[in-house]
Amino acid sequence: MNRGGTGLSARVLVADDEPGIRRAIESSLSRAGFEVTTVDDGAPAIELASRSEFDIVLVDVHMKTSGLAVVRHYKRCYGPRVYCAVLSGADDDDVRGACLEAGADEVFVKPVPSSVLRRRLSEAVLALRATVIAG
Repeated sequence: MNRGGTGLSARVLVADDEPGIRRAIESSLSRAGFEVTTVDDGAPAIELASRSEFDIVLVDVHMKTSGLAVVRHYKRCYGPRVYCAVLSGADDDDVRGACLEAGADEVFVKPVPSSVLRRRLSEAVLALRATVIAG
């Protein structure tokens, strides 16, 4: 399902409690060819892990059910087969450290430019596919 210019198709789960951010990310990634599912909190994101498989999980760190809980759950279920990235409103070493300790592959500081997000997630998909082919 590639409708954009990446040449890639990947399933992305976006969990963010801010509707405007969810819509902006969904729109940008969809235009680039990603298949995007959005939820407004970590709890429904965790629930989806048993019903759907995603290549990328992109979560806000600060939600009712923390983004860190989502990252831990997906990494426990899928390990390196899922790329987990966290969105944070603060460029803080403690937050970044907690995200990486939870298993996040990358931490983005809001607001992250759409072009940077698309490029990094496209690179992540290529790396995931290379791992699958090599493994």
